[in-house]
Amino acid sequence: MIKPQDLKSYEAYMIDKRRDFHMHPEPGFHEFRTSDVIKQELLALGYDVIDKIGVTGMVATLTGNKQGKTIGLRADIDALRMQEENDVPYKSQNDGVMHACGHDTHTAMLLGAAKYWSDHKNELNGTLKLVFQSAEEGPMPGGGSYVVGGGHIDDVDAVFGLHITTQNKKGEIVIKSGEAMAAPDEFRITIIGDGTHASAPHTGKDPIVAASNVVQAIQTILSRQISPLESAVITVATIHGGSAFNIIPDSVEMTGTIRTLNNDVRLDIFKKLEHTVKHTAKAFGCDAKVEIIEAYPPLINDPQMSEFAMAIAKEVVGDQNATYAKEPSMGGEDFAYYLQKKPGCFLWLGGRDPKQDTIYYNHNPKFDVDESSFVIGLAMHVNLVKEFLK
Repeated sequence: MIKPQDLKSYEAYMIDKRRDFHMHPEPGFHEFRTSDVIKQELLALGYDVIDKIGVTGMVATLTGNKQGKTIGLRADIDALRMQEENDVPYKSQNDGVMHACGHDTHTAMLLGAAKYWSDHKNELNGTLKLVFQSAEEGPMPGGGSYVVGGGHIDDVDAVFGLHITTQNKKGEIVIKSGEAMAAPDEFRITIIGDGTHASAPHTGKDPIVAASNVVQAIQTILSRQISPLESAVITVATIHGGSAFNIIPDSVEMTGTIRTLNNDVRLDIFKKLEHTVKHTAKAFGCDAKVEIIEAYPPLINDPQMSEFAMAIAKEVVGDQNATYAKEPSMGGEDFAYYLQKKPGCFLWLGGRDPKQDTIYYNHNPKFDVDESSFVIGLAMHVNLVKEFLK
């Protein structure tokens, strides 16, 4: 087993690449500079590259000297549309865009793995496929759908991915076997009434009152229509309507999210949401439109591959630092597409400086990581390949 300390010679390379990507973040399906940098690195390392997958994604292949199985490793390359608040030398130079979820680190660590296996090609007992994927953060349907839909992992025997997080300290690895992350679907609701003067509400149909009742009613879908043994979330996150204190508006618009871990429950909630919204609005004399914007499916880790990855994690960071999560996350990840197609595992890599007092989690404008965690992520990538292809 290759330990993180055995890979220290790759640390400066990964940090340099990460900081370059961090300074030049690009949002989903617009990662043109990022993609070009990655492609040039991979070609220089001797990989065969197929690019322009999902606009800016790519798959790189390296075949060893011995025939064997094929393993896939994946990193996402996109950033978020938000303003960085960190004061660091590698601060984002692109206004309103930031690597606030750590995809710059994922890309750098996978490039580190690409460099390692280029240097040790004679030890590669099979084929390695590296996926650098666009638009994990959206827009929907996300870049992973193009990788999987295009058949680019049809020939892999297993696929693995990791995600850095400041919820865990550097040196910790967490895996959730089975149901690991939720489907992060979106909905848009429009309540259509009949506007009138606020002093005479009886002369119109008030969409604000109807919308208020809709917000309450859709919570009964979970409390009274879905089994309490199933996990699900329905959240109304925005509501907009009206223009003045004395005008009842014609319409109210709401948006929100549905989070589910079971695809059957997911589809059932879609139907129940539309039924509940329309009939609640009708009770107040209003009409309603419901739009479901389907996102990624639930992320389900293969139990056998989870055990395989956990055994490696224990060797890399020690038994006490490699743990199974007791509960799934209701966050979403389009690595779920890969796991619908092939067995594999998605794991969490701790990236928080243990000495850091204030914790800024992923998607925070002050999100940053301990760069010494990169060699741990690299060790996971390298050993997953080494052990799987034995």
